[in-house]
Amino acid sequence: MPVANNPTPLRANRTCEYKDPSDDGVFGPISSAKDIHSLAFGTLLDILVNRSRVREAVSLYFNTVNLWFTIIEKTDFERQMEDAWDNLPAEVSILALCMALIARPPNQKPSKGMGDTVYHSTKAILSLVQSKVPMSIRLLQAELLVAMYEFSQSMPQQAYMSVGRCLHMAKAFGWHNGSLWSDINPALASPIELKRYSILSWAIVYVDCLLNLAYQNSGLPMHTAGLPCIDTIPTPDRITPQPPANPPLQFVGQNQGFRDANSDRIDGILFPEAFSSWSLSKVLWQLSNPEESILDSREFDGIIWDHARMNAAERWRSGGRFSTLGMDLISLMRLNQPTLFAGPNEMPVVDPNYVLAVNRIRNVTTFIAGKSVKLAESEDRLNAGFIDPGWALAMRDAGQLLIDHGEKELLDAGWLAKVTSLRAVLDKIAKRWKIAERFSESLKIALDHRGPATWHR
Repeated sequence: MPVANNPTPLRANRTCEYKDPSDDGVFGPISSAKDIHSLAFGTLLDILVNRSRVREAVSLYFNTVNLWFTIIEKTDFERQMEDAWDNLPAEVSILALCMALIARPPNQKPSKGMGDTVYHSTKAILSLVQSKVPMSIRLLQAELLVAMYEFSQSMPQQAYMSVGRCLHMAKAFGWHNGSLWSDINPALASPIELKRYSILSWAIVYVDCLLNLAYQNSGLPMHTAGLPCIDTIPTPDRITPQPPANPPLQFVGQNQGFRDANSDRIDGILFPEAFSSWSLSKVLWQLSNPEESILDSREFDGIIWDHARMNAAERWRSGGRFSTLGMDLISLMRLNQPTLFAGPNEMPVVDPNYVLAVNRIRNVTTFIAGKSVKLAESEDRLNAGFIDPGWALAMRDAGQLLIDHGEKELLDAGWLAKVTSLRAVLDKIAKRWKIAERFSESLKIALDHRGPATWHR
């Protein structure tokens, strides 16, 4: 019988040899770069070519995405980038690259091989920068933009990991420490700094909520559900007073007359998504933990409705703050939807809570359907990214409620026409945010398999 050839055992003093991957291939630039700052800056120019195009990409970001996801102070960032251009810090280069990533217009040429090379290049250089420089606000902002991009482009696993990294950075910065907020010490952080911390903290909750709702059957738990920070970290407007609805001091020009006219500076930034994120996280917690609920549903419904109406009535630079409005409307639908499942009681007098829930959901779904049709009239604005992916999620939820309850509980004779209209608008939004394609498809599946009232995912 032949004897098997056994591998020759390594000698005790022999070391394992390997080839340095930085000698060539994809890792070549790492070894040739002088330091992480020059590597990040070189990658920025590899993708955006020159200073002029970097400026264009940054300007595009601030004039679109940052209008509804206002996590970066425009004046401060542009000044830092211009002043330090000849020796740009790595965290500034990567943040500019992340801004360009999410602000890119639709209909880019399809990439071969692994797909979106700009996304993969951005992720790779962000990881390298994170491994070489200390944690900073700029790196957290970059990671948040990547998380939002991944959510908007239907990459739930990647977005989930990115949100987790954001949360860990926030914890490392001490933002979840109640003493930072309860006993404000100017020596530790000024009110302006605390406002910045608050905005970023609630931006993490915002993306976490969107991700959980869009992929609720994925088995991925919310990062922020039940965290003490939900009740510890104040919303930005509680740290520094919000400017009046018609602020007396405004920038001249095209921003004049808007609620967020002064949002290029941190002291004028508004982030109503903070309250919307807080309320939605509370609604989700209450629905999943009814035995621990301490909220009065009717009172909470009124508070959320008032917030939604206030922001819907304001004039915003983006044409409407649909990020916060969409989240408020999702909260209202989710808060009232369980009452529809219960149905009216058999008493001679119908439960007033049931009547209120039916009226609220009927009003919300009608508003979303009508507003979405108007938004779709300007495809240029849709393609530019003025309408955020969170509004698409609100459209999906409204459509699902109409499918499940429109004919019976809501007594809406036009429910099918509204669902058809919502799907058509979602298909248009999908040209900018791929996640809308998933939402449209889920409504199609729900229509094709219409049966017992349930949330189809």
